[in-house]
Amino acid sequence: MAKWRIRIHLSDDAHSRTRLSEVLASQRVSAIQLTPRSGMDSILSGDVVLELPRDDELGEMLTALHTISPQVFVSRALENHDDAPGAPVAPVAALAPVD
Repeated sequence: MAKWRIRIHLSDDAHSRTRLSEVLASQRVSAIQLTPRSGMDSILSGDVVLELPRDDELGEMLTALHTISPQVFVSRALENHDDAPGAPVAPVAALAPVD
């Protein structure tokens, strides 16, 4: 299975986080990190690492993510995301909506 790293910018509200959870619910997500975007308190920047059994599912995933945000970026992830440079990645449970 191919691993993909997807970055998405979304509104920092419960509805957007819930929609992201719904889109990712049926996927094999190995990591996710949501952080406030620098200088934009109402926008989150999220990195998701997921595995897709078939490359043609990537288009479907990107289409679903574009319903949440027009800014979705994708790249191949390293086989072991722990070896990737950058900030550590939080567990998927960190995505739970906050009231």
